[in-house]
Amino acid sequence: MQTADQTRKNVYIIQANPVYGETEKTVYIPYAAGCIAAFAWADERVKANFRLGRFIYTREDVGTAAASLDAPALAAFSCSVWNMEYNKALAQKIKKLYPSCIILFGGHHVSPDASNLADFEYVDVLVHGGGEEAFRDVLLAVAGYMPWGDIPNISYRSPGGGTVTNLKKQRDTNDYPSPYLEGYFDDILQDGIRFSAIIETNRGCPNNCAFCDWGDLKTKVKLFPLDKIERELNWIAEKKIEYIYCGDANFGLFERDSKITDLIVKLKNEKGFPQRFRVNIAKNITATVEDIIGKFYANSLDKSLPLSYQSLSPAALNNIGRKNMDLNHFKELMALYNRTGVSTSSELILGLPGETCGSFCEGICTLLECGQHKSINVYACELLPNSRLGDPLYQKKHGIQSVRLPFYQIHCPIPDSAAEIQEYSEFVVATATMSREEWVQAAIFSFTVLALHNIGPTRAVAMYLRHERGVAYLEFYTQLLQFFKHTPGTIVNKVYENLADLTAGVSEGRHAWVFALEEFGNLTWGFEELAFLELVKNIDAFYREMGRFLERYRLGEMKEPLLRYQRELVKLPFETKRRIESDYDFPAYFENIYRGAYAPLAERKSILLIHNDRAAETWEDYAREIVWLGRRDDAALYSGGRYAREVGYKDQTAG
Repeated sequence: MQTADQTRKNVYIIQANPVYGETEKTVYIPYAAGCIAAFAWADERVKANFRLGRFIYTREDVGTAAASLDAPALAAFSCSVWNMEYNKALAQKIKKLYPSCIILFGGHHVSPDASNLADFEYVDVLVHGGGEEAFRDVLLAVAGYMPWGDIPNISYRSPGGGTVTNLKKQRDTNDYPSPYLEGYFDDILQDGIRFSAIIETNRGCPNNCAFCDWGDLKTKVKLFPLDKIERELNWIAEKKIEYIYCGDANFGLFERDSKITDLIVKLKNEKGFPQRFRVNIAKNITATVEDIIGKFYANSLDKSLPLSYQSLSPAALNNIGRKNMDLNHFKELMALYNRTGVSTSSELILGLPGETCGSFCEGICTLLECGQHKSINVYACELLPNSRLGDPLYQKKHGIQSVRLPFYQIHCPIPDSAAEIQEYSEFVVATATMSREEWVQAAIFSFTVLALHNIGPTRAVAMYLRHERGVAYLEFYTQLLQFFKHTPGTIVNKVYENLADLTAGVSEGRHAWVFALEEFGNLTWGFEELAFLELVKNIDAFYREMGRFLERYRLGEMKEPLLRYQRELVKLPFETKRRIESDYDFPAYFENIYRGAYAPLAERKSILLIHNDRAAETWEDYAREIVWLGRRDDAALYSGGRYAREVGYKDQTAG
């Protein structure tokens, strides 16, 4: 006689997450898999009929993973851009080994209609949108408790042939069982891996940006109970998990988010965890948001707080349905945060419909003009299947052209091409308002500004020319890029040619948006990061060539001390201290500009002593510590707050 446990059918959930880092590897807990499991097994009928097998949460070998399953009745896959091809390969293998196993695909990268069923003959069910209720209902249908046609938000294969897509419906649930508190991750925490956590305090988004695959969630935001959030945060702290990513679309949208922040601060101060809490901050800066930002900074909870724009082009913003923060307010905030030491970052997306090459380059430099000198991130526009940009009719309307590129996460290990399943993404490389050639020009310009100004080796020079000679940042970097382009045989020309080749390669579909060089470790890097590293490796030649470029500005006797100060600000490997002397008070001058309190440069001797106890001993260490982990701390320049600095004047000796 069979026991109840023997009659239950086995179900497996696969959420293959990326592995970050090379030596000290980090993986996110499979939060989505845990959420749908916790909701489904809260139903007594599911408990009586199904047994949950182990989570597959990394990219295990496909053959080994499939063979490890025990007579699976259903295998559910959480699909994202970073695991879709892996999921397809594993699903095919499972279907071959277990033909009767139902294969279910859900997640952001599932088609919004039944088209994936036509494309992937081994997939039986698609879940559209939020997965908890639909996954539970599919299990109930398999067990015979409800007809398939009554399950909202799914597509499935009809027994009579063809496919069926049921009606889409907004679910009213505003709370779900916690996979953390219900013990769904207790087993994997014993696997000897360093985990990061994801938490939601609410679900939904009031915005509807065309590039975002959260767009269909435009609805009233559902708030999760505060007591559940508090217990989850305590669980994470007790498990000594260092890093939390908050899955809210707009943290800070509600006053209660300040209370949640207070709880996180308390846990960090009392238990030491979490050490970092990364959020998508609400784009409208309210008193609540400013309160949260201040607490994050005071307690080192977030290295850099996002103040994002995506575009500054009115035409592009209209096309994507987005409104931005007022630039005057942004400028005031940048001055405030620079005064208080709060690091911020701003994002732009290259390739949005309505953007031109000129408007995009101008947008980058507008952020510089407003005081965002340290951290701008430029992302390629991707066509996500559940975004409005992913709609073929939208693409036709705006003349969108895309290429299918290999997809790699930045700063992740380079996969073994012989063994690894390659992921892909659709990148926009032309629109009705930006040709492919103009897209390449805009990309090269953006990488140049990010490498030289944001990371820092020309920032001080550009800021001086802006404030003393009225040379706009757009003018300076446009001229500098032309100098790079038209001075053959120089290190700057070599860097330009590399950027041009890499960027053209993206536009032609030849290689990914990131690249790798063995000397900087077995990791992927942004193009601007590689450009910076190449220049710093040849720092003396680079500044000699910069001296040639600066001749056009007729700086006279100021050119040499300004350029020397800029060069000595750049952090190099192997250094534990540095002494920077000048006949001008450059430290105070640039600090005043950051703070939005410009004052003329004083001609008085300054001595700046730098103490650094984190010297990189190899270029690989330097790339990791300064360019990757330290970038948001402005670590490439000694003017940043990462290093102990002492300033003396006239005949005084600093320190």
